[in-house]
Amino acid sequence: MLQNSHPAISVVMLVGTNRANAQGVLGALSRQSCADDLLEIVVFDCADASVPALQMPGRFSGKYLRRPGLSFWRVARAQAAKESTAPIVAFLEDHCEPHATWAECLLEAYSVGRWAAVGYAFTNGSSDSWWSRSVLMADYGFFAHPVEGGPARLLAGNNVSYARWFLDELGEDFEKAVGVDFNVQEMANARGLPMKVAPDVLAAHRCYANLWELCAANFYYLKILSVARAKANGWLFPTRLAWACGVLAFVPALRVLRLAKSISRRPSLVPTFVASVPVVFLVYYAATCGEAAGYLFGLRDAEEKFVEWELNTPRIV
Repeated sequence: MLQNSHPAISVVMLVGTNRANAQGVLGALSRQSCADDLLEIVVFDCADASVPALQMPGRFSGKYLRRPGLSFWRVARAQAAKESTAPIVAFLEDHCEPHATWAECLLEAYSVGRWAAVGYAFTNGSSDSWWSRSVLMADYGFFAHPVEGGPARLLAGNNVSYARWFLDELGEDFEKAVGVDFNVQEMANARGLPMKVAPDVLAAHRCYANLWELCAANFYYLKILSVARAKANGWLFPTRLAWACGVLAFVPALRVLRLAKSISRRPSLVPTFVASVPVVFLVYYAATCGEAAGYLFGLRDAEEKFVEWELNTPRIV
């Protein structure tokens, strides 16, 4: 059970040059149904100093930190989390708007039990179209609303919350792993710490404008993941080569089948999933190529490339 604390939730958001979407997220935070003293907002602004600052919501406490030129996603996320003070650290992308009851429902999700992490459910935050629905399936289909809530071994990436005690327990390992949330969540699983999906903690995710941008972001994201995984496990090149061949051969199709199984439990999403399969498969294949490239060739400039796609590429409103 969480003890009463003010603030209770620190919302951590990294922003780049994508100002209109980022201001929209701050606007959505200003409309939260929770009490004014329960939220703290920490904005970590990586844009050049010549770009005008964003307008922070007046009703909540917060910090606006300018770090122009910071090109490492994991470092920025870890530093922003350290600047926060609440017992719940809730990450939001600068293009993912929380629904009005998001904070209130997140606090309720943590109030029963001792959870290391709580994941959100996602809706389409872009103009409704076949493309935007397909992107939601590719990026967040496993957690698309309506999603089955409860204990889970895997939560969404980038938009996810962690308990402060869990981050304190990880210490320096959090910064090493937080480039990809999958690696953080694997640490929770390895420690036997519970996580869950909260189906009423809703956020609306905005999509890329085209397939190239979507695939590029997923390519570099999975490249970062595979390098961290191989390093954590001490894999030598023969093992990395075997993993690269294995994932290329099997993972894209297996991921589509796993998503199909998940969607089958949510009949209202079945038509959307069926229509989105071509996009989903191509994105999964691009991501798998990134994973294999990480195993074979290492990180190289993947972190800088991912920040460019993640923070500085416009999204469809």
